[in-house]
Amino acid sequence: MSEALPTPIVRVLEELTHALVAITQREVDAPLAVLEQEVLAAVRTVLPALLGAVVRLSQRSLWSRGAAREWSCPSCGVQCGVQSYRARAVLTVCGRLPLERPWCVCGPCRRGFSPTDQSLGLLARSRLSAGLTAWLVAEGADSSFSSAAARVARLAGITVSPETLRQRTEAAGAALEVVQEQAATQVQQSRESAVPVDPAPGILVVEVDGVMVLYRTGWHEMKIGLVGGQVAGKLTAVSYVAQRASPDQFGPRLLAEAARRGALDVVDWEGSPLQPRLAVLREVVVLADGAVWIWHLAGEHFGTRVEIVDFYHASEHLWTVAKALYGDTPAASTWAKTQVDALRAQGVAPVQTALASAQASTPAAQEVLRRERGYFRTNAARMDYPAFRDAGLPIGSGAVESSARHLVQQRLKLAGARWSDAGAQHVMNVRCQLASAKPEAA
Repeated sequence: MSEALPTPIVRVLEELTHALVAITQREVDAPLAVLEQEVLAAVRTVLPALLGAVVRLSQRSLWSRGAAREWSCPSCGVQCGVQSYRARAVLTVCGRLPLERPWCVCGPCRRGFSPTDQSLGLLARSRLSAGLTAWLVAEGADSSFSSAAARVARLAGITVSPETLRQRTEAAGAALEVVQEQAATQVQQSRESAVPVDPAPGILVVEVDGVMVLYRTGWHEMKIGLVGGQVAGKLTAVSYVAQRASPDQFGPRLLAEAARRGALDVVDWEGSPLQPRLAVLREVVVLADGAVWIWHLAGEHFGTRVEIVDFYHASEHLWTVAKALYGDTPAASTWAKTQVDALRAQGVAPVQTALASAQASTPAAQEVLRRERGYFRTNAARMDYPAFRDAGLPIGSGAVESSARHLVQQRLKLAGARWSDAGAQHVMNVRCQLASAKPEAA
């Protein structure tokens, strides 16, 4: 004999059934667009009651005999009886959930608590469920808070204010900020990952870039770091960090993320048994434009590494030389294309030869030539593109440049946006967390 279905749930489903039947009678031969909205509205109407029925049936503290039970105080563990019942309402992904739940007061520590709140994971005085909060945080990180609020109302039928979205999103980002700062400090001190390592597969790649963002105090650079694994020529399992900070401040944060992905893993030991042995760390490929601060950062924070200047940035420098020498002419295009092809196929040596023999006709062109000769001389070892390709290493930093656009600019550069330092950082923390698919911070 089958078990009887719970009456509270059946009652709600019967109400939904009547509403659906009424739609079939009211909307004869109606188009699909009408029917789907009618059904969606009917389901949304009963969702809060359906969730309420499931909550009351699943929580022991809400069972009829729950009042006779005792519950452990979360502070001291003393068993406490139910003193009273108190009302509480929580906005959830299913709508507003009203609760009448037991309230206990611990005699020894004089703390009040609800066993229902504990088992449901409801934070004190919170008016939103964890599930709805996660929705709002994701939406608030994705678009402007007003647009996000409108989208939540349209797609989920839940009304929240843009200010609520802002507060929840920035609060989540502030919590992540604390976690990241603590991790950066711990890694600096221990030279080990602050959390369980999630190693990037294949070749460990770190890319770094920067993008300008308009703050209330003017334009400032948001630095962005990407960590991933190069497998069969494709960058996979990518994670991100971003921060408006000096190189000295950003370096520890990038190192903490790289350490989480395996950059500080010991893969071998060097030295004889009779001498102190040195740890050999996993090799890291650092790929960026020619900004000096990036190479200083790499040298300070990573052990065994390969430094690579992004090929397309190097190519842009050659085009700069061509235009300085020949102006906007076919000769400039011919010279630049010849040098770019040589750089790709043979490395930096033929390019340096061409730069050494080039003749500038104006002081401005002479200055460009002097500067670019220094650029290619300083970064020569980072431009051995034939060897890098033969080793299966990436030579283009398009991934981090794309990240600068889709992670930073698409959210922080909305029309009219003027960010506070904390607000921008907190939103970026959430965006990086979601894009990286990292475990949620505790």
